[in-house]
Amino acid sequence: MKKTIKLILIVLVLIVVFSISAEQVQRKHVVKKGDTLWDISDWYYNDPFLWPVIYKTNQDSISDPHWIYPGEVFVIPGIPTEEVTTLPPVEQEIVVKHDTVTVRYVEKPYEKEMVTPDIREEYTPSSKVELFSVVRAKEYVFTQKAAFLAGFITDEKGLDLGKIIKTYPTSGEKNIEVVLGEKVDLNKGTADGVFVGNRYTIFKWGKKVRGYGKVVRIKGILKIIEAGTELSTAILLETYESIQKGDYFMDYDPPMPLEGEVHPVALPIEGKVIAFKEAQEIVKPYSVVYITPGEGEVNPGDVFLIYELRKGVEEEKAPIIPLGKIQIVYIKNRTASGYITSIMGNMDLRVGEEIRLVGRVGR
Repeated sequence: MKKTIKLILIVLVLIVVFSISAEQVQRKHVVKKGDTLWDISDWYYNDPFLWPVIYKTNQDSISDPHWIYPGEVFVIPGIPTEEVTTLPPVEQEIVVKHDTVTVRYVEKPYEKEMVTPDIREEYTPSSKVELFSVVRAKEYVFTQKAAFLAGFITDEKGLDLGKIIKTYPTSGEKNIEVVLGEKVDLNKGTADGVFVGNRYTIFKWGKKVRGYGKVVRIKGILKIIEAGTELSTAILLETYESIQKGDYFMDYDPPMPLEGEVHPVALPIEGKVIAFKEAQEIVKPYSVVYITPGEGEVNPGDVFLIYELRKGVEEEKAPIIPLGKIQIVYIKNRTASGYITSIMGNMDLRVGEEIRLVGRVGR
């Protein structure tokens, strides 16, 4: 009799546990105006780079991960509890004159805590603290993923080694978009130097930026698991956008994550915003931006102030009006890629805005 009661209690406990798990897995989010998969992932998981987890779960209702609409309801799947780093907001005092820019940083120590992602009941963007998590995760100024996601501008010829010619989604359908963990076929094999174990970066060509080349949108990383003479099969190790037939692959040469701290500098390095990764009327923090100059003058981790001169005043005497800040994560020959890390009361940033170096990473 006691054994029977004990067995019943165990079953009841298991039912409760599985019910709680199912409730967590089936947590849902109603899309509000201004939401992105990036923001939603940041809110529920404390990591914007986990957005493909949400996309993959809801891909039947999301035709393009870049476009989601108010009123849509997404299932937010559970992920394992993990240790994350919570970064407090950075308090800054900016003293601006025409010939110099002084930036004073006041930053609190990091606080580490154990977070179980699926416990938040409401998504309220207004209550979120602006985090530096896109370009600064844990002990790094920026992460490798942040640099990859930004992409770059190049006029380099022969960047692509080949292309994806077939996809194998787990749904069983053929030649539709796939995400991490799924397989693809490539149009190159051992005759072209493609061997089992090789890793490659997946990308597609973006818009043309006059005078500088084209935007390279990095979409993910693949690893070769089977290699024939002329064809090969790969598994997707990481995806930042959904992968599809026709995407290109190039050598895997990831930028290294950068350690250190940003310190104010007063070097005479100036440039301009030459393009944004996405076509958007309103520029938000974490938007990807491309600037000039590039290699030789700009370093990874550099912080640039976006500014304009007050109108109606002689140029020599005109005070600078701060508009926002950019942190650089990827350097190319004549250009650099970065993230908008803050916007100072003006979200109408445009190509051609003036920028000036105000911070550099020091050991």
